[in-house]
Amino acid sequence: MPLPSISEDERYKGRLQSISSLDDIPPEWRDTPIEKLIRSENFGHQLQESTQPELLIATCIEFRYALPIPRMFAYVIRRASGRLVGSEFSIAYILSAGVRHFVLIGHNDCGMTKVLKKQNDLINALTEQGWPQDRAEDFVYSQSERHMMKDEIDGLRREYIRLRRLFKKVTIAPMFVDLADTKLFIPNWYKELSQVDEEHLSDKVLDVDLLTLQ
Repeated sequence: MPLPSISEDERYKGRLQSISSLDDIPPEWRDTPIEKLIRSENFGHQLQESTQPELLIATCIEFRYALPIPRMFAYVIRRASGRLVGSEFSIAYILSAGVRHFVLIGHNDCGMTKVLKKQNDLINALTEQGWPQDRAEDFVYSQSERHMMKDEIDGLRREYIRLRRLFKKVTIAPMFVDLADTKLFIPNWYKELSQVDEEHLSDKVLDVDLLTLQ
């Protein structure tokens, strides 16, 4: 079965900027580990093993997307929907290692836009593991709201804003990968939001989304 393509889905039309040349890379990402990753994904440049981690890459658990990175280059956090709520301690550890560049990668055809349709399957998966029915239902219903997205590009936007507000002294690059060819794109909203300081992002996302500790 062919992998889904952005070009064949009207939901993404006109919402993403392609990175077809190095000139398309935003100035604040150039000469950074972010540019190295883009060069690898979009232009076939080989990444070299590093002596220390340079980057945090956060993306979805999606099995159809494999990161083309060597050892020692990046920390990687993969979570359903790519949201890092609950991973703030991990981020603190990564910051303590000196990493100051984050890449958030969303993708098309994300299963987290279909969670409500799969709730019964999720509950059954847990009860098959021995969970009581009521506990499985409570867990799936409560966690569905946290992980589900109506739209992948909007979900990426919300997480970009949330992390900008929490981690003010790092460079955060939100990108979107096409599962068909693993090329990276830049959401159209990035240019505008990147010029808004953190204090004025407060009206862009609900405070309740800011930080959830487990």
